[in-house]
Amino acid sequence: MTTALCPRCNTANPSGRLSLCPRCFLEGTLDPDESLPVIPGLEIEEELGRGGMGRVFSARHAALGRDVAVKLLSVEVAADPSFRSRFEREARTLARLDHPGIVRVHDFGTTADGDPFLVMEVVRGGTLAERIPLPLTRAIDTALELCAALAHAHSAGVVHRDIKPANVLVGEDGRVKLTDFGIARMLAQPSSALTQASLVLGTPSYMSPEARGGAKPDPRMDVYSLGVMLHEMSTGTLPPGDSSLLPRAISRVIQRATALDPERRTASVLKLREELEGVRLGRADADELPPEDATWVFAVAILLSVATAVAILAVVVSFTPRIVPESEALPLVAFGAERLPDGRLFTLARFEVWPMLGAAIATAVALAAYGLLLGHFRRAGLDDPEPERKLHGTRRVFSFGLLLLALGFVREGLVAAGAPLVATYMPVLGGVLEFVMLHRFWTAVLEARRKRRALVREPLLWAGLVLALLPPSYHFLREVVALQH
Repeated sequence: MTTALCPRCNTANPSGRLSLCPRCFLEGTLDPDESLPVIPGLEIEEELGRGGMGRVFSARHAALGRDVAVKLLSVEVAADPSFRSRFEREARTLARLDHPGIVRVHDFGTTADGDPFLVMEVVRGGTLAERIPLPLTRAIDTALELCAALAHAHSAGVVHRDIKPANVLVGEDGRVKLTDFGIARMLAQPSSALTQASLVLGTPSYMSPEARGGAKPDPRMDVYSLGVMLHEMSTGTLPPGDSSLLPRAISRVIQRATALDPERRTASVLKLREELEGVRLGRADADELPPEDATWVFAVAILLSVATAVAILAVVVSFTPRIVPESEALPLVAFGAERLPDGRLFTLARFEVWPMLGAAIATAVALAAYGLLLGHFRRAGLDDPEPERKLHGTRRVFSFGLLLLALGFVREGLVAAGAPLVATYMPVLGGVLEFVMLHRFWTAVLEARRKRRALVREPLLWAGLVLALLPPSYHFLREVVALQH
């Protein structure tokens, strides 16, 4: 079987469905001497540009009485026999997209020669590609406008899949509009010659890994492309590029939007818009973890707090002097045992099997969750070294420490004042506050691990922990001394 050759570059054209090879087709190879098309109801004026998908003309729409842009798709695009019906179906969908951030499709049809065309809103300000890089505030505002446009399209079930600066037009008022919306979707059907293994629609630099692999359309593909564009608008380079001059908050937004794994990527353009608005408005939480990741940090901190509480309980139970039956005083289990007249034993300390095993199991579970969380931080790009930045939660831990110390003094005062009943129930409140303090402590430790900040640089954190443990330690030691005498 003879392999067809591309008439332009003379390379193999394996599909045999297009008159040109895929590379020449995407680069745009129309004859510059082609005449202006004739379309009833449209006064074609001049050619505005051309590319692999066809040519764009300025025109006057007689029925609408307005200037329009006409995108004439090339014959090669329509080579698939099923394309015409698909074109009509998708064009109707695009015509229903009515949003100020999307170039409006007014009409569609086919010429007498069978070339499909779209009649669109004309935007005369050029493309965004001609204006990059932008000031950071303008880059964020542009990304917000594109998020709003994409959210509207995604709600209608349309995924762009070819977002890039060249497909973003800038109006005379400075606002941006997405164009070529849905063209890739029109063409990317299983039966189309354009979806052969030798050709993937879109611009690779802006395409998500799954899009380059030929995955089904997913809104997160557009999120990835927009994240790449945001980096390029802000720095003038494609990721990874030099992002050292970007504020950490916007850098984090870009990292999440361009995560290679779609499951770890910013979930939607609405979520991306929310994060960008937080950065633009300078909210205090704009630099915090995403809600989903913050929830995992909260849960892991609880596990670490439970493990700590169980370990402390095991130590208290083991080192509290007790009188036990002689049968429980096994070798290497009871220490400092003294036999009493009734045959029982007084022990200063014991190896309490179940409390110790419980502490070991709780610690193992907490450490496993800790390790999984750190791995997630690394994979999701949330492991953000910033050792010079102070931790957020250390003051809270110190405040809890002061509160618990004050509560201990109040309890002693109530006992001295002859109100032991009230003082009896205060340790319950103190225990709850101690657990909350432990949770705050471990949350700060997790933040320090994520930021690679040494905990020795946080004296308030350790001071709060010591202050919180002073009252229970004092009572424990007092009880031990009393039992020994």
